[in-house]
Amino acid sequence: MDDLYGRVLSGLRHRSEPSSVVVVGIYREAELIASVVRELRASRHLVTARLGAMGDIPGALAGDTAASHLTAGKFQNLNVLAEQMGDPDWLVIVDDDVTVPHGFLDRAIELCERLDFALAQPAQTRQSNANWPLTKRRLLTIARETDFVEIGPVTLIRRDARRILLPFPADLRYGWGLDFHWAQLMQERGLRMGVIDALAVVHASRKVASTYSWHAAQDEGRAYLAGVPHLPKEIAEGDGRVRHRLIPRARS
Repeated sequence: MDDLYGRVLSGLRHRSEPSSVVVVGIYREAELIASVVRELRASRHLVTARLGAMGDIPGALAGDTAASHLTAGKFQNLNVLAEQMGDPDWLVIVDDDVTVPHGFLDRAIELCERLDFALAQPAQTRQSNANWPLTKRRLLTIARETDFVEIGPVTLIRRDARRILLPFPADLRYGWGLDFHWAQLMQERGLRMGVIDALAVVHASRKVASTYSWHAAQDEGRAYLAGVPHLPKEIAEGDGRVRHRLIPRARS
């Protein structure tokens, strides 16, 4: 299936100048996230990586890791990494247990620009461990405009959306529920978001919540959503609002 999508996207022409991109992510295991960073760096864009290690920094990631022996929650740690990243065109958040397809970043940013997605995520393959039905890949689909984008395993945030969504809540350790608050904020600002099916990622090396307490994350998420405006969980069901079965035309 990835080969089919790769052939479909092979004719995608890039109309804009290269973007500045900062990649952030927290890792326990270095192998997959190192592979993702190498793939993203192979793009036409200007990529800087600022990763955080939960333990020691392996040699392969010495130049890309800005902090080590982190003990806080994912988004608390991401705030630390984002503090000195400047003002890039795109922020890309990656988990350490995901695999992205070849040519991912060039194609993802081009599709986001053509569809005017300020917040986006690649779909997950049908075999991946996905929390929400909306995020599973829909076949014969390039991308879908949605009311929901999940907090992982890969998230692309355009500059205008980043100024709304960051910094992340300092007291939110696991991040559950944050994406439903994001949805409310994006809707209020009239910014589009979507899921890119043609660039589905593999998220299957670990089960969801395998490195933390499922019940603690749920409890935190419920408490968080009780105190912030958010859209209902039904937005993470179904297929989204608009399905694009053909490559969208470049914006004039």
